[in-house]
Amino acid sequence: MLIANFLLAALTFISPVKYDVSLAGNFGEPRPNHFHGGLDIKTQREEGKPVHAVGDGFVCRVTVSTTGYGNAVYVRHPDGHTTVYAHLQRFAPAIEAKVKKWQYEHHSWAADVSFKATDCPVSQGQVIALSGNTGSSMGPHLHLEFHQSDTWDLFDPLEFIPSLLRDGKAPEVHGFMAYPIAGKGVFCGKPSKMRFKPSALDSVRLEAWGEVGFGIFADDYMEDSPNFYGIRHTTLYVDDKEVFKSDVNGIPVKSNRMVNSWGDYDEYRKEKHWYLKSFVDPGNTLPFLHTDANRGIVRFDQERDYHIRYELSDYFGNVVTYRFVVKGCRMEIPPRQLAEGEILMKHDESSFVQQGFNLSIPQGALADDVVISPRDSIGTYARARQISRKSLPLLVPAQLSMSVSRQVDDVNKLYIAADGHSIGGEYQNGWVVAPVLDIGQMFSVEYDDEPPHIERTDDTREGVFVLQVEDKETGVASVEAAVDGRFVLFAPVGHTKRYTCQLKNTPIRRTGKMRTLTFQARDNRGNQSVYTTTFKY
Repeated sequence: MLIANFLLAALTFISPVKYDVSLAGNFGEPRPNHFHGGLDIKTQREEGKPVHAVGDGFVCRVTVSTTGYGNAVYVRHPDGHTTVYAHLQRFAPAIEAKVKKWQYEHHSWAADVSFKATDCPVSQGQVIALSGNTGSSMGPHLHLEFHQSDTWDLFDPLEFIPSLLRDGKAPEVHGFMAYPIAGKGVFCGKPSKMRFKPSALDSVRLEAWGEVGFGIFADDYMEDSPNFYGIRHTTLYVDDKEVFKSDVNGIPVKSNRMVNSWGDYDEYRKEKHWYLKSFVDPGNTLPFLHTDANRGIVRFDQERDYHIRYELSDYFGNVVTYRFVVKGCRMEIPPRQLAEGEILMKHDESSFVQQGFNLSIPQGALADDVVISPRDSIGTYARARQISRKSLPLLVPAQLSMSVSRQVDDVNKLYIAADGHSIGGEYQNGWVVAPVLDIGQMFSVEYDDEPPHIERTDDTREGVFVLQVEDKETGVASVEAAVDGRFVLFAPVGHTKRYTCQLKNTPIRRTGKMRTLTFQARDNRGNQSVYTTTFKY
């Protein structure tokens, strides 16, 4: 019994902060191209709050970046899970020293440092960092994730720290959507999708025939917070038979982009509301979505009342139920119609080819059939092409090849742009080749031989440098600086284009002699600028 209690205690996790927790975001919220992978814990709109290890383990990785997680610490625990603490202001001194050592060895501020189990062990409750607002953060907070270490699947942190907060408020549905399957169903006499509000369920007459899917726009809520959150559990019943169920937990990282399939991506682009489907597209393999044999799509093939029931609940068991009736009414189902110039691309097709434009789409890139409408226009180095007038995100990258129609001085300066923004690429035997994740953009071949622009901004403090670096075409890839030929670290300043260095935090020691600073910036086509200045230090 003593041993069993000891093992149970060893698997207990605690809060990463020492104050009452309120969430800015919960696990699994749908976002464009990904699910929210953890909990966003509020830090009273401040930076610098101590962040504690939620359990015993060791720091296995630390990353430093201007995007994504920003400054992040990864702690591996003996139970087979790894926790991630992101958007940090700074690391605990022992971690900071190891990161800085790596940065100087690699001549790089951006860092991805791996640790051995013996390098940096931590105990539960130990301070490992201070909270911040780094990376893609939109405001000060702590982002906490739980991963299964061997698969890297994401899990709801509340499963591991159920006492982190309390919640007695149930979810709420703001809207329902009916999705007649093209050429196979109609809803209220129309083959197009139709939304209706919960307040109208008792007054509106709903009719359907053929195959129709449903979806909901809903949010969860918590006491003492103005925020809204994603839904943990959704179940759809038809005549008391379960046809769809979701439990947003155990998300494979490789399946993150399937959120664009489960959610109505077009509706989100227009209205900024996620209608989550209660049926599954043919290519959607999210493991937490469960359906009947018809993928959750309802067959209205009898002239009778169909009783629809939705049940939504959160992690804490707060439940809400919605009921409505859809009457099966026999009516004509029109065949799928395509406008002039439109093409139906099947979800299992592998390529789209036009003269000078090859798009190789791998299996599993499309979750469902899509309608495309190709067009092209004159470009400087190749004809610009677009195969859809709206955004069409892929689940995995496709390979785009565009032939070059104009001779250039340096083929390595060529790149592919999507809607005017560089996505990179490599020159290969007359073609520029690049991976693409959205095939609904205007693609063009561009040329960048302009180096980044470096400008020093005013700073009156001795031994402090602030430089602004901009590159308007392919973006800044890296910067590197040296004083008298010895590397010094310049760090980005928040969410700006500036970089700063305080010499007191570098290996350079004050001698009172004249020094030379050399600062280099390189863009993503290899163009380089150098800024040089002399100073006394």
